[in-house]
Amino acid sequence: MRLISVAVIIALTHHCTGNQTQESNNSSAFSVAYQWSLVNFTWNSESDYNDAISSGSYIPGNVAVAGIKYYKDKLYLAMPRIRDGVPTTVGYISTNSTQTNPLVAPFPDWTTADNCDQLESVQSLEIDRNGTMWVLDGFRVTPRAKCPPKLVLYDLNDGAKVVHTFTFPEQICLSRGGFLNDIVIDDSDGVFAYITDNSPVDPGLIVYSREKNRAWKLRDSTMFAELDAANYVVDGDKFTQLAPIDGIALSPRGRAGPRRVYYCSLTGVKLYSICTSILKREEASSGGGWRDQVSVIGEKQAQGDGMMMDSKGDLYYGLLPLYGVGKWNVDEPFSRAEILDHNRETMIWTDSFALDDEGYLYLLANHINKFQDPNYKWNNKDPAVIRILKLFTNTQSYLY
Repeated sequence: MRLISVAVIIALTHHCTGNQTQESNNSSAFSVAYQWSLVNFTWNSESDYNDAISSGSYIPGNVAVAGIKYYKDKLYLAMPRIRDGVPTTVGYISTNSTQTNPLVAPFPDWTTADNCDQLESVQSLEIDRNGTMWVLDGFRVTPRAKCPPKLVLYDLNDGAKVVHTFTFPEQICLSRGGFLNDIVIDDSDGVFAYITDNSPVDPGLIVYSREKNRAWKLRDSTMFAELDAANYVVDGDKFTQLAPIDGIALSPRGRAGPRRVYYCSLTGVKLYSICTSILKREEASSGGGWRDQVSVIGEKQAQGDGMMMDSKGDLYYGLLPLYGVGKWNVDEPFSRAEILDHNRETMIWTDSFALDDEGYLYLLANHINKFQDPNYKWNNKDPAVIRILKLFTNTQSYLY
């Protein structure tokens, strides 16, 4: 795999199984917006780049992208330290970047592993309507992470100033074995974050209250892996892990009735939901009565990772072994869920979603299963390992 030349770097730095499914067509086909054969960065100088290579703090080909979100003409990228050689765990590109191998700028700056005052290993993030970025620094399933999991809030309209940090207690998220996987923000009645903990040891749904500055956790069998959904194949690799709760989505603002959180397991096809009014009551999490309020929405067409809901109540979700994306509207029976698009070449491990200000839905397809295999080496036969695709939906995020 060919490395981008340092000269170019410096120059650029300075300048449910439904009853009905539908196949993709021209109006529902994603196009490639950006793609990487490897992720490289806007180094300050050739010397910094050479130092990072020689020290091993940057290993070309080891940087994975696990989450994407949009704000003001930038796409922010979460890059967990799955492997060694990841020089920063959050970065961004401009939406007018070149399509192939765009250089990633560090956010808020370069970060060092094992420095608990910085971001250590970020899996996901969300950006609310006020321009506050909520960063989940909670990828704690490898020995590379040494610090307690935390939630860090940055004001993107004030120079990425840190406005709040919350460190999760051990009984909420494990420092060794915790996995803060994905997050949605609810500011319709107070300000809350709902977070999936994909921990193989203690999975669950975490609720964080900004006003109380407290977190609590709900644990239920619906958040475990489904045994009969294991051993599916993506790009020639059998996924044998019994991975629990993973994807999460929130119904949009302004709809009649209370909002609902939707979630699913990575090893699973069932989609579940629960009312946010229940999640917001900390006392309810200490008992078991809330479990009766969990609804089974239906079964997706295949196992999936990330998902997102837009302002019209359309839920988009990845379909891993089908190399595609599903779509369902909350006002319709789940039997009407459809396969929106699928592509064996460009949609390998459909993961995170984002919506911009112009009505485009972005999809991250990241080969993350390959990055998690320590024996897998990228080579010149991999022209595009990570892709961000987009589709015009003429909608906004669930936040609006």
